[in-house]
Amino acid sequence: MNKYLEYIKTSLLAKITLALLVIVALLGIYCMTQIYIYLPTQIFVMGVVVFIVILALLWLTHYKVPKVSAVVEVLVCGCLIAGVFATNKVNTFTKKVTETKEVETVQIVALKDSKITKDQSFNKLTMAYLQEDNNAYTRSSEILKDNKKKVKKEKPYKNMELAYKDLKNHKVDLLVLTNLSKSDLSSVEENYPDQIKVILSKDYALESAKAKSVNISKEPFTIYFQGADLSSGDNINSVGRGDVNILLTVNPNTKKVNMQVIPRDLFVYIPCKDASSKLSYSGWWGGIQSSIASIEKALDVEINYYAKINFDGLTDLVDALGGVKVYSYYTYSAGGYNFVKGYNEVDGPKALMFARARKMLPLNERSRGYQQMELIKGIFTKFAQEPTYNHAMSVIDSLENNFTTNLPKEDFVKAYQLVVELLPKLQTMENHSIEGEYKWHHDEVNSNYLYYFYPNKGELKAVKERIDSVLNGQ
Repeated sequence: MNKYLEYIKTSLLAKITLALLVIVALLGIYCMTQIYIYLPTQIFVMGVVVFIVILALLWLTHYKVPKVSAVVEVLVCGCLIAGVFATNKVNTFTKKVTETKEVETVQIVALKDSKITKDQSFNKLTMAYLQEDNNAYTRSSEILKDNKKKVKKEKPYKNMELAYKDLKNHKVDLLVLTNLSKSDLSSVEENYPDQIKVILSKDYALESAKAKSVNISKEPFTIYFQGADLSSGDNINSVGRGDVNILLTVNPNTKKVNMQVIPRDLFVYIPCKDASSKLSYSGWWGGIQSSIASIEKALDVEINYYAKINFDGLTDLVDALGGVKVYSYYTYSAGGYNFVKGYNEVDGPKALMFARARKMLPLNERSRGYQQMELIKGIFTKFAQEPTYNHAMSVIDSLENNFTTNLPKEDFVKAYQLVVELLPKLQTMENHSIEGEYKWHHDEVNSNYLYYFYPNKGELKAVKERIDSVLNGQ
């Protein structure tokens, strides 16, 4: 020991290598305290043992061959610094995307070309709202009060078509939009978000969807993927129309998977309204919890988890992956993009159009469902094929503000490993849709005359049987 202490005192290189060794130890300990939650106990313990061995070897080389030790320690430090950055980024990401506190965003809007701003006086302005919407008046009044505003007149309307018409004709200046009135307005003017601007808004908390947790490495489960039609810049936890609805059932033991698209216009029971309407509106009115409850009741299945992404997130994700290859069942053009039957290379904007196009497809909504499932397979494939450090960081950046899930953060690594393991199945699994017909009638929640999808006899039973087959290992 005395000899070693003398060595430290007399050698500058010894001091440097010892300092580097301490830094390596501290960085390694920090990384281990951050990642242990994501790793199985056995793998974590093995990692700790390996790290201790590396430290011991570095100490010996620092004493015996300090020049070699210095080089190795610098390299290890560099790797651990990258690891610290990555672990911090992963922790921030998992914390953010698992904060599943959904909200209803109530907005007071004006026409996009209007000169109205949130800073001006509202004393000369007229504000319209949907009369049958109980929250429209009370919450808009609260928003005005919070912002110390008062309008000249509040004008109720029997339906949003008339209210929106008067807004465009400058007969009213402001329009109150709740989730109920947004759904009403979207049936009249689907692209209305492009025609308005938000002047004031406030978020109101909704019930969160609780996970029905299982050990996803050993137990079968079903996850609900929702593509939410949210306006650009909206909080991902804002409720929106469930434009894409897909169930993925996985059995990790048998390596069987089933992917099932659910038409957004499926006529379903909506718990938060105690009435039936479109599945897409269930998410709009009651959040992801309502969508899950509607699907579970319609199909008689249990959904364990959900993952929700908005359209900005889909675009950014595909671009972060460097584009993906998707299979199209049809040759068609949409949104200025051309698609051929067979495989197509798509970037983010083209992928979004691929997922949303329907009116030019032969089976409309059913055709779109097939395309959406192919896009998901393409994303899974590309992500698993190129699991590089830079790739992973880019994916995290793309999803951080555009994705949310109730999958526990300690299961994220398990989920990734499962995707990699099931890649052959994910690439070749069958796409299942639901056959049926559309019927027009009045909505049970509001007075709109809308079209709804009604499945053929036995279709929903067949969906349940396919899901149960995977769950039961058949």
